[in-house]
Amino acid sequence: MLTKTNSSESRSTRLHREAMNCVTFAVRERDESHAAELIDEAIRLKRRSTELAPPVDPAQD
Repeated sequence: MLTKTNSSESRSTRLHREAMNCVTFAVRERDESHAAELIDEAIRLKRRSTELAPPVDPAQD
């Protein structure tokens, strides 16, 4: 069963993957304005994925 933490991690992972997809499409895009929109979207998605990701304990590294 998915807990709230697992659900957030799962969503965080999906958003991170979507952000990377946006970047992939942006670098292949010929239209600079569309590429810029894709990069802006990637930034928004990555920022949200970071907010949802569980905090990392530096002592465990």
